[in-house]
Amino acid sequence: MTLTQRHRLRMTLSVLLVILTALTLLCRHELAPMAEKLIATKVDNQASDAINLAIGEQIAAGEIAYDRMITIDKDLKGNVTAVRTNIEEINRLKAAVLLRVDEKLEQLSWEQLGVPIGSVLLPELFSGRGPDLPVRVLAVRTSDAVFRNEFSEAGINQTLHSITIDIHVVITILTWTGTRDIPVDSAVLAAQTVIVGTVPTTYFGMEESIWNQNPESSP
Repeated sequence: MTLTQRHRLRMTLSVLLVILTALTLLCRHELAPMAEKLIATKVDNQASDAINLAIGEQIAAGEIAYDRMITIDKDLKGNVTAVRTNIEEINRLKAAVLLRVDEKLEQLSWEQLGVPIGSVLLPELFSGRGPDLPVRVLAVRTSDAVFRNEFSEAGINQTLHSITIDIHVVITILTWTGTRDIPVDSAVLAAQTVIVGTVPTTYFGMEESIWNQNPESSP
């Protein structure tokens, strides 16, 4: 190879490197925000499904039951006098729920979380097509499981008592643009029952309560 040919080869490689660098920067600037938004949405959906599945399995197995969490006291005439929470059972369920949720979230793989490149480049024509942009779960941090009460009218002299579990997790993922923390919040209905009679003003247990009743029947 002559000196002139070597010089031309270097020039060609230099131009190609500049073009490649420019395309890379363009992709990061223009496509990265869209890709990250799609990835975050998919991670949120997959994680929420995993949380719902984890709690649903426990409900189906009888591990989560209203009468094990709540005790309704009545007087000799059958009137409701108090609603009590079994704190020991709630604490046990918290630990069991968090453990099951962590197990389900650990099963998320980068194949499940990948976003098709067609959904990023030309979503109008190629949405859901093409190879996946790789996404890998690096860590899952579960902060807490909060049992929340909701009381709402269910009819004449009837109150619907619902217990919802609020789960908050943070999932750290690795994508082609770097690492990112994605917070996921999911609320799952765990149990409910209809209380016949006025809900009493005496209520013991979960402090995270929401009372959606008429003012005269709220504690």
